[in-house]
Amino acid sequence: MIKTCKKCHSGKYAKKELEKGDQMIRKADRLMAEAINVVANLYKEGILKKPEHYTYAYPDFLHYYQTGGSHIEQVLFTMYMKHRMRTYQGVFHANPDYAYWYGWAAMVKDLDHIKQMAKCMKTKTASK
Repeated sequence: MIKTCKKCHSGKYAKKELEKGDQMIRKADRLMAEAINVVANLYKEGILKKPEHYTYAYPDFLHYYQTGGSHIEQVLFTMYMKHRMRTYQGVFHANPDYAYWYGWAAMVKDLDHIKQMAKCMKTKTASK
């Protein structure tokens, strides 16, 4: 990539920008991991039923076109397929505004939403 970027930018600039992008994606992936674990724990606790087409009781992103159907699963898949991708696209196309507002900030919001839904689902299950 540095060879390609050097056609218009200095190698030093290109290297620094690519490193910043890598850091951003690592942080985005940590958000994803946290969200995935929240949903995985709902499967583990029996609060969410494993969809029949899933091999394991764990979010399966290979079935992004056909999730289990619950709202929390839909938010998780949107977080991954839409907001993480926008983070990636923005950061590696030198568009920090897009990466932040349409990617990172949306991922943070998705994670909060997932945590809140999981808390409500656990409370409802505990009160039964």
